[in-house]
Amino acid sequence: MESNYRIVKTHGETVPDAIQEMARLYETVYAEPPYNGGPLWQTAAFVERTLRQSRRPGFSLVTARSEDGSLIGYAFGVPFAENRWWSGQEATEPPQHIFAASKFALIELILAAPWRNRGIGHTMHDLILDDRDEPYGILTAVPNAPARELYRRWGWKQVGTARHTADSPVLDALAIELRPA
Repeated sequence: MESNYRIVKTHGETVPDAIQEMARLYETVYAEPPYNGGPLWQTAAFVERTLRQSRRPGFSLVTARSEDGSLIGYAFGVPFAENRWWSGQEATEPPQHIFAASKFALIELILAAPWRNRGIGHTMHDLILDDRDEPYGILTAVPNAPARELYRRWGWKQVGTARHTADSPVLDALAIELRPA
């Protein structure tokens, strides 16, 4: 396995050209437990959702590629306006100071299994959140997923729950302070 990689921060205009490659990695990662390819993680829905999100103002994308140019990971997100929170069933609102503030929603942070435990995911995480104008970052995570524990170690705190679709699990809604509000 190669040990060299590069991480690049870009914006939404790069997504249409990379979406099929992103979808293949998405499908691979979300086939793993505890996701097991459940309804929330269907590839077609990912493609449609990601293309739509990539056109929103403030969309940000970080990609990680191996030395040979293969996509090994990515993170992306979009701003949430003040007084906006996760939609869907069983969503519980966060504390008022977070709800009332603008937020950056980290939608995806995924990394191919052979590249994990090298700090690549943490580097992508830090880069996508770096220099955001929003005072808070937010995300949702499967409670028993290994990523959930990583987020805790990186400073994220549970502030509520969310259930994005009727056939998805109830997820932990997490937040992190990016800068003083």
